[in-house]
Amino acid sequence: MPTLGSIGEKVDLLIKQGATFGQHILELTDPLTNQPLNLLGASLRGTMRKEFGGPIVATFATPILDAAGGKAGLSLDAITTAALACGPTIKDPASQYVWDLEMTDTLTRVIPIMYGDVKVFRDV
Repeated sequence: MPTLGSIGEKVDLLIKQGATFGQHILELTDPLTNQPLNLLGASLRGTMRKEFGGPIVATFATPILDAAGGKAGLSLDAITTAALACGPTIKDPASQYVWDLEMTDTLTRVIPIMYGDVKVFRDV
């Protein structure tokens, strides 16, 4: 039986506490046509949480860089990453989070683009 629907693409992130993350350039494509996703009139929202359904601990900057070409940015500033909790010891230097990126199109549909795990490594 075919699968209907989409949860987006799984992409895991590695972040260093206190360092700027990105700006990473995302080249988004329409999964049906394999052509650049038209972002004209759309908005993107990327969020990070400690656990699914928990409070948002960080919001990614997600500027649309080329709407017709499906290009967007993804970043967090150093102040935001410095506030993220990390593992308690040198043997356990990373903390686990989850994140997702959603697009709201011109018809106000919310479309999942990416999701995954985030590991935040402590600053030394």
